[in-house]
Amino acid sequence: MAQPLVLLGPGRSFTTVAAGMLGQHPEHYGMPELNLTLGETIGEFLRNTGGGRNGLAHGIVRAMAQLEYGEVTAEGVDEMRAFLFNNPGMTTAALMAELQAAVAPKAIVEKSPSIVADPQYPFRQDQILPGANYLHITRHPMSAGRSMMTAEWYAMILASPLGDSWDRRMTPPVLDPQVHWFVAHERIMDFLDTIEPERHMRIRGEDLLTDPDRWLKTICDWVGVSSDAEAIEAMKHPETSPFAQPGPENAPWGGDPSFQEKPALRPYTAKPEPLTGALPWRDDGMPFADHVVEMAKFFGYKDG
Repeated sequence: MAQPLVLLGPGRSFTTVAAGMLGQHPEHYGMPELNLTLGETIGEFLRNTGGGRNGLAHGIVRAMAQLEYGEVTAEGVDEMRAFLFNNPGMTTAALMAELQAAVAPKAIVEKSPSIVADPQYPFRQDQILPGANYLHITRHPMSAGRSMMTAEWYAMILASPLGDSWDRRMTPPVLDPQVHWFVAHERIMDFLDTIEPERHMRIRGEDLLTDPDRWLKTICDWVGVSSDAEAIEAMKHPETSPFAQPGPENAPWGGDPSFQEKPALRPYTAKPEPLTGALPWRDDGMPFADHVVEMAKFFGYKDG
């Protein structure tokens, strides 16, 4: 049986499309964003997701309904929410174990933005899904920052207390996605430093989308699942997932809304991006901070 696979990265870093592809491997089961790191118990999870009503809780009820009924309907979502409310003392690790048992012998593929929302959440994720492999996905901080600010819904997340996106070198602080980009990756690397080397791998999202055949095979060989032509072709169709489309009106999300609008894999060519010069989302002419440039170069990015 394959091991679960968790994708790590800040939002707008190609993690959704990457998870969508890897989740369609014949030996994998791609989940929507479960966000179970938001609580050690279901009760805590519900408290941190507006009583299970905000978008962060849509993925788990959609996944449960799909596995229980073979489809996701509004009625099924209501029943799964009722289950959560009736089991507040159940641990999120126990709930994840039930999901994994339901999809066995396939292995869960999971990608949730909440995993990097707090320094302790990656460690909680490792308790929730023990033995998982971790794929760290990066994106150039310029294109990532531009994407974060262009997506109105994501810019709202950045501006929230959970966004870690304020440049506090300035008075008053300035909203800047480079802060979020750096903090998220720093948390990921701090966590992965504690994980056995064979259980994690880093890849640039631009490389994966530019040459999916090559990099999907590389990832499959690393995690120990089939990398034959049939598996590669299946992964190039993330739109076939039951979670690639919006859900019913009482749980429409569970993933990146932009991806759900157009979930198919499209041809991609990475464009050169600068690491120097004024940032387009700021009005004060400030460039990337030195530590952001240093991290980007560590990931293999150059000044375009």
